[in-house]
Amino acid sequence: MLAPRLGLPLVDKDEILEQLFESRGTGDADWRRQLSRESDAIVRDTVSRSQGAVVCSFWHVTGMPDDSGTPTAWLEALSSAIVAIHCVCPPEIAAERFLRRTRHAGHLDERRAAAEVIGSFQALALLGPVTIGETVVVDTTRPLEPDAILQAVAAAFRRRQ
Repeated sequence: MLAPRLGLPLVDKDEILEQLFESRGTGDADWRRQLSRESDAIVRDTVSRSQGAVVCSFWHVTGMPDDSGTPTAWLEALSSAIVAIHCVCPPEIAAERFLRRTRHAGHLDERRAAAEVIGSFQALALLGPVTIGETVVVDTTRPLEPDAILQAVAAAFRRRQ
């Protein structure tokens, strides 16, 4: 939605990870973690070679386990013009959306009990957004307004340059 309107490519970590699942196979949690870290490196390399991008990932924030989420330290070394879009809704709604969606089997989502997913989203909500660049908060409990989001992101970019 935003990437083409900003004139930037979209680099989606899950798409890369799912390509690795397809080419290298699925396995246990350790295998998934290994491919996840490999996809983090591919994201970093792809974005580092670009002239700017919209990057979609589950980012590591302070308070998460060290091996959870895509690391962020490399992002600020690339540019000061970074804008993070932080989507918010009650943890119960986020958990329900997570449980309803269908992703590649390699993510191992089906191994997670509903109570575990809800607890995970409740814990994540307490941690807050990723702390890189400037954050634009989007309330996803209401219908999205792409033009308003685009304007907020563009304004944030102007402030960061």
